[in-house]
Amino acid sequence: MRKRSDDVFRNSLKLFLLAAAAAVPLSVVAQQAYPPNGSAVPTVTLTGGPVNRQPAPNPPNQQSAWNTELAGHDDLQGRSAYQPLIVNQNGREIAFVGHHTGSAMNPLTGKVEANGTSIVDVTDAAHTKYLAHIPGSAEGGEEGGGAQMVRVCSGDVLPNAVRGKWYMLRPNGSMSHELFDVTDPSHPAYLTTIVEGLSGTHKSWWECDTGIAYLVSNKRAEGWKGGNHFKIYDLSNPLRPVYIRDFGLVGSQPGATTHEGMGEATGIHGMISAGPAKNRVYAAYGTGSNGVIQILDRQKLLTAFKNPVKPTTEEMLAPQVGFVAMSPDQGAHTTFPVYGLPVPEFQGYTGKESLKKRDLLIVPSEASRGDHCAPGPGRGGGGENAREDRPAPHLAFLVDITSEAAPWNLSTFRVPDADFCGKGGRFGAHAMTELFYPPYYGKLAIFSWFNAGTRVFDMRDPFAVQEIAYFIPAPNKNTMAFCADGVSHPDGDPKITPACTKVIQTNNVELDDRGLIYSADRAGTGLHIIRLTGPAAAVAAK
Repeated sequence: MRKRSDDVFRNSLKLFLLAAAAAVPLSVVAQQAYPPNGSAVPTVTLTGGPVNRQPAPNPPNQQSAWNTELAGHDDLQGRSAYQPLIVNQNGREIAFVGHHTGSAMNPLTGKVEANGTSIVDVTDAAHTKYLAHIPGSAEGGEEGGGAQMVRVCSGDVLPNAVRGKWYMLRPNGSMSHELFDVTDPSHPAYLTTIVEGLSGTHKSWWECDTGIAYLVSNKRAEGWKGGNHFKIYDLSNPLRPVYIRDFGLVGSQPGATTHEGMGEATGIHGMISAGPAKNRVYAAYGTGSNGVIQILDRQKLLTAFKNPVKPTTEEMLAPQVGFVAMSPDQGAHTTFPVYGLPVPEFQGYTGKESLKKRDLLIVPSEASRGDHCAPGPGRGGGGENAREDRPAPHLAFLVDITSEAAPWNLSTFRVPDADFCGKGGRFGAHAMTELFYPPYYGKLAIFSWFNAGTRVFDMRDPFAVQEIAYFIPAPNKNTMAFCADGVSHPDGDPKITPACTKVIQTNNVELDDRGLIYSADRAGTGLHIIRLTGPAAAVAAK
């Protein structure tokens, strides 16, 4: 009886082993070609990606909104807009908007004026009132003309200014930086030119509580290379600007023999100062390619040098506490700091307080081509404008700067194509909001994404950022037409196919102290005022 039981057991075991062997997936057998610790590495093949869970936008000739709604609009006289800044000026919400090169009729004066600065009362978002236009420069090409950026400070905050006054800083084309009295925003008055004879300007920063201004500038005769760099001034008394120094990335200074980054001389796009309390300035170089992120000791930046115009390599490196060279196909357009963001899953850690909160930097690149993301003559129609290379997709990044000497990317902000490339104009990241307003700070990251409009991301979990809202305006009568060569042709160009189409180009976005979002359009579609709704509004309210 015992022998028969043993035979049954052996036969059952044999059948089990045979069945188990038959059940082994073929992939396991195939893997024997890749022994552990061997030199044969498998090839990764394309198998798709995560499902896009956001709603698809409407056709490009219609407005698209997801967890947003339109609160108001101003046509800005049809001018190509760059940067909006909204200031609560004595209880009135005033929008100051810098413009690109171009010109338009100003109905307030009855004259055609070179694009400069628009001033708009947006206190009632649904009924905006255009107050004034300050003409800019007609010189400098598409990128260098007009008066693209604008900063405004109160005389009640500036240390040595006249109390009750309001002051506006802007470039005049690529030639100079100048100041205006905007105490009466309907009647702005020129005050003074801070620096002139320049060959380049762009996105400057002004600390209202100290008066220190970091002016994006270049004066070729001084020997700086790579485009723009800093010119730092004390504007605590706007009537008496005081020059402090020039600064930039190593390799751009006169007589440089070494450099940082991918290029020998990389110009700055813009900077953001966190002021004397944090003692940090964050600089963005490279714009759309060969980007560099630089973290600077503000105090050393303002004091650690002897020759202000021609600093030595040692003086250029003295303020630098952190440095990242980005992927060559990405640039640094903006460097916006977020301090002390709590990481949800790390809150239960004991003895690891540094893990619970992280200091972060939000860094968008800039998409600089608008040729339908297509190479060669396939979509561009051939001819002298045909390109054989396809531009890289431009993204935005969330960088951990808790250890400033070793910044590290945590997450990527990305907008799925959804055929945006085929709609004309630029598609990709450009800029983000830059003001430190509590309702959104550390919760929502808000970007301009050119023809994909305004994009809003929930960043409360910095390791898993996710898009939560968008707003894409519809073209209107003022919207410029863009052709497949990426160039604006307001009247079309029959030599280029497909036909030129009107397409929005959300250029820059900003917030006001009420939590409204302002979207400025490069293609002349105007200023859209956006309100968050649904889950996006709920995030800001928490």
